[in-house]
Amino acid sequence: MMTLEQLGILQRSQLETWMAVTEEAFDGVNRLIGLNLQAFKAGIGETEHCLQETAGAQDAGQWWNAQARYLQPAGERVSGYTRNLIEIGVETQNGIARALQRHGDEVRRQWGFVAENLVDAAPPGAELAVNFLKASVGLEVAAAQAAEAAVSKASDAAAKESAAR
Repeated sequence: MMTLEQLGILQRSQLETWMAVTEEAFDGVNRLIGLNLQAFKAGIGETEHCLQETAGAQDAGQWWNAQARYLQPAGERVSGYTRNLIEIGVETQNGIARALQRHGDEVRRQWGFVAENLVDAAPPGAELAVNFLKASVGLEVAAAQAAEAAVSKASDAAAKESAAR
């Protein structure tokens, strides 16, 4: 029979996993907010400068020159923003993958203990239910491992794509 202590350990393991993943996700969101604020402030300042320069233009040639001086740095800013955005995404994804790998093994181990205890406590004639429980736990473990592998593969692919840029 599963004890309250085992249930507490299982719940604590799941909570630690959830907190680690949530912490990584919030860190990525905070970095993204910082990047967006920085880009917004820079864009506002440069737009103001461009507007002042174009407002003081004496003819169409000066106006076009002022616009051209604004557009080239704007394109470079967009390119830099995209690089930073990809970097934040890749680092956040890698952090979540590490958190899942670090804590996922413990959660799966605890679920294995739960399944073993339930199998040991099963009454005679409950073989069908025991087999169903074993299959369910096996599927959960396989799904978690497949998800970790997919996250790891996606992180590697994103890192390669980011390095290629």
